[in-house]
Amino acid sequence: MSEYDSKREQIIDAALKAFAVYGYYKTTLEDIAKMLGMKKNSLYYYFKSKDELFREIILSEINLFFGEQEEILRKNISNSKKIEEIVLQVVNFIRERTMKYSVKLSSYLEMSAVIKKQFSEFKTRQCKVIEKIIKAGIKSKEFRKINAKTFSEDLGELVPALVNNYYLSSGAVFVNEVDFDEVKKRIKRIVNYLIEGIINK
Repeated sequence: MSEYDSKREQIIDAALKAFAVYGYYKTTLEDIAKMLGMKKNSLYYYFKSKDELFREIILSEINLFFGEQEEILRKNISNSKKIEEIVLQVVNFIRERTMKYSVKLSSYLEMSAVIKKQFSEFKTRQCKVIEKIIKAGIKSKEFRKINAKTFSEDLGELVPALVNNYYLSSGAVFVNEVDFDEVKKRIKRIVNYLIEGIINK
Protein backbone atom coordinates (compact mmCIF):
# COMPACT_ATOMS: atom_id res chain seq x y z
CA MET A 1 0.00 0.00 0.00
CA SER A 2 1.36 3.42 -0.94
CA GLU A 3 1.95 6.15 1.65
CA TYR A 4 -0.97 8.10 0.12
CA ASP A 5 -3.35 5.13 0.46
CA SER A 6 -2.13 4.41 3.97
CA LYS A 7 -2.85 7.98 5.05
CA ARG A 8 -6.31 7.85 3.46
CA GLU A 9 -7.03 4.69 5.49
CA GLN A 10 -5.92 6.46 8.68
CA ILE A 11 -8.20 9.41 7.86
CA ILE A 12 -11.15 7.09 7.19
CA ASP A 13 -10.57 5.26 10.48
CA ALA A 14 -10.38 8.56 12.41
CA ALA A 15 -13.50 9.84 10.61
CA LEU A 16 -15.44 6.71 11.58
CA LYS A 17 -14.51 7.25 15.23
CA ALA A 18 -15.48 10.92 15.05
CA PHE A 19 -18.83 10.20 13.38
CA ALA A 20 -19.50 7.53 16.02
CA VAL A 21 -19.02 10.03 18.84
CA TYR A 22 -20.26 13.34 17.43
CA GLY A 23 -22.64 12.22 14.68
CA TYR A 24 -22.54 13.34 11.07
CA TYR A 25 -23.53 17.00 11.46
CA LYS A 26 -21.35 17.90 14.45
CA THR A 27 -18.22 16.19 13.13
CA THR A 28 -15.87 18.58 11.36
CA LEU A 29 -12.74 18.01 9.31
CA GLU A 30 -10.92 19.85 12.09
CA ASP A 31 -12.05 17.17 14.59
CA ILE A 32 -10.71 14.46 12.30
CA ALA A 33 -7.44 16.31 11.67
CA LYS A 34 -6.88 16.75 15.43
CA MET A 35 -7.34 13.04 16.01
CA LEU A 36 -4.52 12.41 13.53
CA GLY A 37 -2.26 15.27 14.66
CA MET A 38 -2.67 16.89 11.24
CA LYS A 39 -3.67 20.34 10.10
CA LYS A 40 -7.17 20.59 8.66
CA ASN A 41 -5.82 21.93 5.34
CA SER A 42 -3.71 18.77 4.93
CA LEU A 43 -6.91 16.69 4.80
CA TYR A 44 -7.96 18.47 1.60
CA TYR A 45 -5.11 16.70 -0.20
CA TYR A 46 -6.92 13.40 0.47
CA PHE A 47 -10.60 14.43 0.58
CA LYS A 48 -12.24 17.56 -0.82
CA SER A 49 -14.89 17.74 1.92
CA LYS A 50 -16.49 15.97 4.84
CA ASP A 51 -19.28 14.91 2.47
CA GLU A 52 -16.80 13.23 0.11
CA LEU A 53 -15.12 11.47 3.04
CA PHE A 54 -18.45 10.27 4.43
CA ARG A 55 -19.57 9.14 0.98
CA GLU A 56 -16.40 7.08 0.48
CA ILE A 57 -16.88 5.41 3.88
CA ILE A 58 -20.53 4.56 3.18
CA LEU A 59 -19.87 3.30 -0.37
CA SER A 60 -17.17 1.00 0.99
CA GLU A 61 -19.57 -0.32 3.64
CA ILE A 62 -22.34 -0.74 1.05
CA ASN A 63 -20.03 -2.85 -1.13
CA LEU A 64 -19.19 -5.09 1.85
CA PHE A 65 -22.87 -5.34 2.72
CA PHE A 66 -23.92 -6.44 -0.76
CA GLY A 67 -20.97 -8.81 -0.99
CA GLU A 68 -22.43 -10.64 2.02
CA GLN A 69 -25.88 -10.60 0.42
CA GLU A 70 -24.52 -12.13 -2.79
CA GLU A 71 -23.16 -15.02 -0.71
CA ILE A 72 -26.66 -15.61 0.70
CA LEU A 73 -28.17 -15.52 -2.81
CA ARG A 74 -25.76 -18.25 -3.93
CA LYS A 75 -26.73 -20.61 -1.10
CA ASN A 76 -28.66 -23.75 -1.94
CA ILE A 77 -31.57 -23.02 0.42
CA SER A 78 -35.26 -22.19 -0.02
CA ASN A 79 -36.26 -18.70 -1.10
CA SER A 80 -38.09 -18.28 2.22
CA LYS A 81 -34.84 -18.99 4.07
CA LYS A 82 -32.94 -16.59 1.79
CA ILE A 83 -35.32 -13.74 2.66
CA GLU A 84 -34.95 -14.50 6.36
CA GLU A 85 -31.13 -14.61 6.11
CA ILE A 86 -31.01 -11.40 4.04
CA VAL A 87 -33.09 -9.55 6.64
CA LEU A 88 -31.09 -10.88 9.60
CA GLN A 89 -27.86 -10.01 7.78
CA VAL A 90 -28.99 -6.36 7.88
CA VAL A 91 -29.20 -6.50 11.70
CA ASN A 92 -25.88 -8.38 11.98
CA PHE A 93 -24.17 -5.87 9.69
CA ILE A 94 -25.40 -2.93 11.78
CA ARG A 95 -24.29 -4.70 14.94
CA GLU A 96 -20.77 -5.42 13.67
CA ARG A 97 -20.19 -1.90 12.40
CA THR A 98 -21.55 -0.09 15.43
CA MET A 99 -19.82 -2.34 17.98
CA LYS A 100 -16.45 -1.70 16.33
CA TYR A 101 -16.62 2.04 17.00
CA SER A 102 -18.85 2.30 20.13
CA VAL A 103 -21.41 4.33 18.22
CA LYS A 104 -23.77 6.52 20.21
CA LEU A 105 -27.39 5.67 19.49
CA SER A 106 -28.16 9.30 18.62
CA SER A 107 -25.22 9.33 16.15
CA TYR A 108 -26.38 6.06 14.58
CA LEU A 109 -29.94 7.34 14.08
CA GLU A 110 -28.67 10.62 12.65
CA MET A 111 -26.28 8.87 10.24
CA SER A 112 -29.05 6.44 9.20
CA ALA A 113 -31.19 9.41 8.19
CA VAL A 114 -28.29 10.98 6.25
CA ILE A 115 -27.57 7.66 4.49
CA LYS A 116 -31.24 7.22 3.59
CA LYS A 117 -31.35 10.74 2.14
CA GLN A 118 -28.01 10.70 0.29
CA PHE A 119 -27.85 7.07 -0.79
CA SER A 120 -31.22 6.28 -2.34
CA GLU A 121 -29.42 3.77 -4.59
CA PHE A 122 -28.73 1.66 -1.49
CA LYS A 123 -32.44 1.16 -0.81
CA THR A 124 -33.12 0.50 -4.50
CA ARG A 125 -30.35 -2.10 -4.64
CA GLN A 126 -31.56 -3.77 -1.44
CA CYS A 127 -35.12 -3.98 -2.81
CA LYS A 128 -33.85 -5.54 -6.04
CA VAL A 129 -32.14 -8.33 -4.05
CA ILE A 130 -35.39 -9.17 -2.24
CA GLU A 131 -37.42 -8.79 -5.45
CA LYS A 132 -35.10 -11.27 -7.18
CA ILE A 133 -35.69 -13.84 -4.42
CA ILE A 134 -39.48 -13.33 -4.53
CA LYS A 135 -39.55 -13.76 -8.32
CA ALA A 136 -37.48 -16.95 -8.03
CA GLY A 137 -39.92 -18.20 -5.39
CA ILE A 138 -42.91 -17.43 -7.62
CA LYS A 139 -41.25 -19.17 -10.57
CA SER A 140 -40.52 -22.30 -8.49
CA LYS A 141 -44.08 -22.13 -7.11
CA GLU A 142 -42.74 -21.80 -3.55
CA PHE A 143 -44.58 -18.46 -3.37
CA ARG A 144 -47.98 -17.56 -4.73
CA LYS A 145 -48.18 -14.82 -7.37
CA ILE A 146 -47.75 -11.42 -5.78
CA ASN A 147 -46.29 -8.07 -6.81
CA ALA A 148 -42.61 -8.82 -6.05
CA LYS A 149 -41.56 -5.18 -6.41
CA THR A 150 -44.16 -3.89 -3.93
CA PHE A 151 -43.40 -6.67 -1.44
CA SER A 152 -39.66 -5.95 -1.60
CA GLU A 153 -40.21 -2.19 -1.18
CA ASP A 154 -42.51 -2.74 1.82
CA LEU A 155 -40.04 -5.14 3.44
CA GLY A 156 -37.21 -2.70 2.69
CA GLU A 157 -39.07 0.01 4.63
CA LEU A 158 -40.28 -2.26 7.42
CA VAL A 159 -37.00 -3.78 8.61
CA PRO A 160 -35.06 -0.52 9.24
CA ALA A 161 -38.18 0.97 10.88
CA LEU A 162 -38.42 -2.02 13.24
CA VAL A 163 -34.72 -1.83 14.10
CA ASN A 164 -34.83 1.93 14.74
CA ASN A 165 -38.03 1.64 16.78
CA TYR A 166 -36.48 -1.02 18.99
CA TYR A 167 -33.33 1.08 19.42
CA LEU A 168 -35.32 4.15 20.41
CA SER A 169 -37.42 2.24 22.93
CA SER A 170 -34.37 0.47 24.44
CA GLY A 171 -33.19 3.49 26.43
CA ALA A 172 -29.58 2.71 25.41
CA VAL A 173 -26.98 5.44 25.01
CA PHE A 174 -24.64 3.37 22.80
CA VAL A 175 -25.80 0.98 20.09
CA ASN A 176 -23.72 -1.84 21.58
CA GLU A 177 -25.93 -1.69 24.71
CA VAL A 178 -28.96 -2.80 22.66
CA ASP A 179 -30.00 -6.44 22.98
CA PHE A 180 -29.35 -7.45 19.36
CA ASP A 181 -30.53 -11.01 19.98
CA GLU A 182 -33.93 -9.65 20.96
CA VAL A 183 -33.95 -7.36 17.90
CA LYS A 184 -33.17 -10.33 15.63
CA LYS A 185 -35.78 -12.52 17.31
CA ARG A 186 -38.53 -9.93 16.85
CA ILE A 187 -37.61 -9.15 13.26
CA LYS A 188 -37.33 -12.84 12.37
CA ARG A 189 -40.80 -13.45 13.83
CA ILE A 190 -42.39 -10.58 11.88
CA VAL A 191 -40.63 -11.49 8.63
CA ASN A 192 -41.76 -15.11 9.01
CA TYR A 193 -45.37 -13.91 9.38
CA LEU A 194 -44.98 -12.04 6.08
CA ILE A 195 -43.37 -15.02 4.33
CA GLU A 196 -46.12 -17.35 5.56
CA GLY A 197 -48.60 -15.03 3.88
CA ILE A 198 -47.06 -15.55 0.43
CA ILE A 199 -46.16 -19.25 0.59
CA ASN A 200 -48.08 -21.50 -1.78
CA LYS A 201 -50.07 -23.96 0.31
